[in-house]
Order: sequence, then C-alpha cells, then structure tokens
Amino acid sequence: MSAVEALFKVKMSSKGQVVIPKHLREALNLKEGDDLLLIPTKGGILMKPPNGKKRTLRGILKGLKVEAAECEAILSEAKRSLTKTIEPSAHE
Repeated sequence: MSAVEALFKVKMSSKGQVVIPKHLREALNLKEGDDLLLIPTKGGILMKPPNGKKRTLRGILKGLKVEAAECEAILSEAKRSLTKTIEPSAHE
C-alpha cells in the first residue's frame, strides 16, 4: 500500500487547521500556498487538488452560444442540490 492509499489520523487545531503529513504532501506534489478542494460527502470530507488551471465561467463559455447568467443559475441550483444531499437527515 502506498503512502497515498494509506489512512492517516491528524488533529484539527483550535483554528480548524489540519496538517497534511509531509510524505503525503511530497507524494501529491503539494506546495505551500496550493489550493485544495474540500468536497463534503455523506461519509466525511474528500480533499483533493483542483484539476488544471483556474478558469472562470466566462472563460469556459467563451466561443459558445450560451448566456453566462443562465449557466450561473444552473450552477447555483446544482450547489443547492449538493448541499441538500449532504445535510444529515433528522433521524441520524
């Protein structure tokens, strides 16, 4: 099992910070100041580096015959739906 596949227990500081162990940072080529995505799931939090360069919605849509406002509305609804699916149910 590689360092990336193993499980590691870390503590959260009073400021909500966690330290990614050095061998994981090195294996994933993570450097100080790198962005990480935190993806809430039903089982916990998935942390991963973003894919590729940062792109804005306007840049992604450039050259396509779509309106940015319509895409923003779709993205907002998708975010609301995602939030609903990860909120704990009342009976948990």
